[in-house]
Amino acid sequence: MSLLDVNIGKVELLAMMIFTTGLIVDHITTQYGLSVPYIEESNPLVLIMIGAGIWNAVDILILVIGNGSGFILSGAKSRGIMTMLIVTLMAVGLVRLIAGVHNIMLISNIVRVLGTASMGPM
Repeated sequence: MSLLDVNIGKVELLAMMIFTTGLIVDHITTQYGLSVPYIEESNPLVLIMIGAGIWNAVDILILVIGNGSGFILSGAKSRGIMTMLIVTLMAVGLVRLIAGVHNIMLISNIVRVLGTASMGPM
């Protein structure tokens, strides 16, 4: 089977899109949030990876492995394997997407408060 022979269904493609979107939104909003005053990372594993300088590489690796699994297993004969992969990709993607939306809300609240505080009394 070559890459050109891959026949990915719509559900599998949707799962990979949700997975990719969730990872990207969470990663970008976390990275931006860490540059905003008073925002700190609360996930100890992410703190360890940031400290070791491998956080970006690990997220890229997760992205490649997750989507690569989707491509490789798209030709699987077992429907159970594909169902498990689809559910896993969607679950991870949705959790990361929710984390990214939480980051956006946190960042916007902090920026709003800091902007109001810098205006002084009216």
